[in-house]
Amino acid sequence: MRRRPLPFSLAALFVLCAAPARGTGWALTDERRMAADAASFAPPDFKSQLAKHSRRLMQGVSDAAAGEAGTRDAAAHRAAAARGARSLAEAIRRHTPFDEIAYQAGGIVHELALAHAPRGGAPLDTSLGARFLGFTADPFAQPETLATALLPSATARERYDAAVTLTTRLLAWVWKTAGGNASSVTQYPAAKGPYVVRE
Repeated sequence: MRRRPLPFSLAALFVLCAAPARGTGWALTDERRMAADAASFAPPDFKSQLAKHSRRLMQGVSDAAAGEAGTRDAAAHRAAAARGARSLAEAIRRHTPFDEIAYQAGGIVHELALAHAPRGGAPLDTSLGARFLGFTADPFAQPETLATALLPSATARERYDAAVTLTTRLLAWVWKTAGGNASSVTQYPAAKGPYVVRE
């Protein structure tokens, strides 16, 4: 497993909040950590912009969690993440300021966190590590296909890693669709994963 360090500016921004994000079962800290973990394997230019605007990324996660009613099922959250990816790619093509792009990306993180909310049992200490499961053989399939991929999800650890993986895959799709260089996806095939984000 290859290890990539978390960008410092992203890793340093967690609000130490123990309360669960409304309607999820994940603490807000967990969702914000997911955002940083997912950005770790995003295409380099996109990763750089997300790190530069990391406060807005984290604010997007926080605001999406605060506005969550908790009434939608996992399928609805996956569909919302796919719609968010399409909207984000279009916003980049329109040259929307990157602080707004990062903010909207936070909403996608939240949707996939809800789609993979932990089930009962002992809470997961997400600070102990994370894995990215890699990119599929068709990394630029439609976002609806990417967001609904079935990944291991029996444990809280697997559900966390699934949310990180699907978010990362959507971020790569967004960047490629918006015209960015996403060739880095070939370095991290799912067949050779998982890849360590943190340990």
